[in-house]
Amino acid sequence: MASLKRFNYIDKDHQAIVDDCITRIKEVYGSQYWNDFEEDNAGRMLLEAFAYVADLLLFYLDRQANETYLPTATERQNIINMCKLIGYTPKHAKPSQVCITVSIEQIHSSDVILPSGSLLETSDGLTFETQSDAVIQAGQLSVDVEAAEGETLSEIVGTSDGEAWQEFYLPRSGVIEILDAEIAGHSWTVVDSLADKSESDEVFTAEIDAWRRAELFFGDGKTGKIPPKDERITVRYRIGGGLVGNVAPNTITTIRDIATDSAGNKISVRVTNHDWASGGADPESIESIKLWAPRFFETQNRCVTQMDYETFATNFNGVCKAKAVVRERSGEANVIRLYVLTYGVKSNTVAIPNQTLKDNLLSYLNRYKMLTDWLEIDNGKWKPVDFAGHIIISDGFNPTAIIAKVNNTLTALMNIELHEMGEPLRISDVYAAIDNIEGVLFVELTSPMQTIIPENNELLILGSIDFNVRLKGSAPYGKNF
Repeated sequence: MASLKRFNYIDKDHQAIVDDCITRIKEVYGSQYWNDFEEDNAGRMLLEAFAYVADLLLFYLDRQANETYLPTATERQNIINMCKLIGYTPKHAKPSQVCITVSIEQIHSSDVILPSGSLLETSDGLTFETQSDAVIQAGQLSVDVEAAEGETLSEIVGTSDGEAWQEFYLPRSGVIEILDAEIAGHSWTVVDSLADKSESDEVFTAEIDAWRRAELFFGDGKTGKIPPKDERITVRYRIGGGLVGNVAPNTITTIRDIATDSAGNKISVRVTNHDWASGGADPESIESIKLWAPRFFETQNRCVTQMDYETFATNFNGVCKAKAVVRERSGEANVIRLYVLTYGVKSNTVAIPNQTLKDNLLSYLNRYKMLTDWLEIDNGKWKPVDFAGHIIISDGFNPTAIIAKVNNTLTALMNIELHEMGEPLRISDVYAAIDNIEGVLFVELTSPMQTIIPENNELLILGSIDFNVRLKGSAPYGKNF
């Protein structure tokens, strides 16, 4: 047996398995018992069926091995589970914000009130929720109020059995935030961790999975109070979020709730949004998680270096990009200016953050910064990069299809999730990306014509794309995109 050929477990494709099996059969049995390995042989058919099953199993083994490492994992839930090990929480979907104008047709002698939490809708059925009471003062015709995309729900998720470490699932998907829980008339608070809680703390934790479903976890009576036995658990949470919430002006026109005057009489009101809704964002992409999770672990829960500030800021909900610059160093303090951008109204775009977001970010970072650091939050900038030029393609390729591939290639190249403020765009990377498209023989760029080096606080984003495509040896195709 020692002289037998060993299988090559690196060659895992179907044909390699068939070849290894044939070699092993010949060595064990020789040509006396089986010497016909032609395609039409019944034994060869069984051999290839076995190789197919083995090839399939080895493929799944490879996939399973890949899913155990953050750089190679592709399944979102596996990536979320690995992030738990290093204390990193991928950013959830974020709802957009918008200013709503609430108006009435004629002046009233008393105040008209549309209560906080009133539900508004677009013509497509997308729901928004007012964030405070909209009060039209007596003698006035309108008032502005902030609204957020999504809807607040309150539902019973189960009944406590009085045991430690109880778990409950929320009944709906699309969760963006857990607000609180009510148990036996008491309000319970959602926290990041139960580790530092006492036996009397009425708290719980929540996790949102890859399918945007939420699971709640309660304590064991030592780290977090156990919900009293046989008491119902009612949870308030919000659903919604995503880029879909960045709706155009004058699209939020339907109101699902009722406005009243001071005497409780129903009043007919109209609503609309005069500006774009902004700030809505999809859950953090897999590419972004793989980039920022290791950097977050390196911070060890404190801000010391410039990279630490950028990592904490980027992990803050609503922040898309952050760049920290040491503006001044002295013996007493370091003045650090942090430039930030939020998500734009459309995919793969950015926007200037509002003052509320910047104030909340500053308050958050002040908990982790060094005592000798003075932190300033400022707006970042962005610069669109326009792509244009001439492309020659091989015979047999459709120019329209090539144009579409160039468009997709440049969109992927300029994906904002993969680039940071101050990062240059090398002209060689652009040429390489287009040259690698099957069917492209030649490309000449007229824009950009050299490497683009942005300012420290500037992010390069995708601008326009305009290429002339023609077949080899033919007149210009003349179709732009």
